[in-house]
Amino acid sequence: MSQPSCVLASSHENPPLAGGLEWSARNLRRLAAAALLALAGMGLPGARGTTLIRMDLRELAQRSTWVARAQCVEAASLEEAGQVSTATSFEVTEAWKGNPPARFTVRLPGGEAAGRRVSVEGAPRFAPGEDVVLFLDAGKGRTISILSWAQGTFRVRRNPRTGVQEAVQDTAGLPLLDARSGAWGSGSRRQLALAALRAAVARAVQEVAR
Repeated sequence: MSQPSCVLASSHENPPLAGGLEWSARNLRRLAAAALLALAGMGLPGARGTTLIRMDLRELAQRSTWVARAQCVEAASLEEAGQVSTATSFEVTEAWKGNPPARFTVRLPGGEAAGRRVSVEGAPRFAPGEDVVLFLDAGKGRTISILSWAQGTFRVRRNPRTGVQEAVQDTAGLPLLDARSGAWGSGSRRQLALAALRAAVARAVQEVAR
């Protein structure tokens, strides 16, 4: 797989730190991973290629400010300063972690406005009435975003064969960076029972509380 074009580099191989410490290759990878995660969490408008840090359920639950089951109530795209983005509003139906606002809006790059249609890899789109579980991050000024975009999005569906409610996370084909190894990989489609997802979130949250 070819690596995304966005690359973080330093002009010094081992820039000195206060206290006489030096950056190791591992530290540099962690710095890059942290910066990329911040970019992914903020949902910067105008991005086209997307780099996301691979995160498992435990990491998503522990890094998020809130985890909520919510229903999309409206989505509207707009063009601003030449960039197309979409503002999507949700109403919370179940709070799984913390106390999220009863209604909130997230803004992600991409959408359709002013005769332009822009798709941004990794940025999820939602339709009114859609039932989802979102891992949310409250940034500065309490601006709410979806943690790691597609990775922090699970769509709730009922299995037509079993009748069981399931949660689906779809990152198939999405380039993901392993922060531990520094290796690039590809995402996949994850499907599990909604009850199992909620239990996994609860376990992760309890670990932090201990």
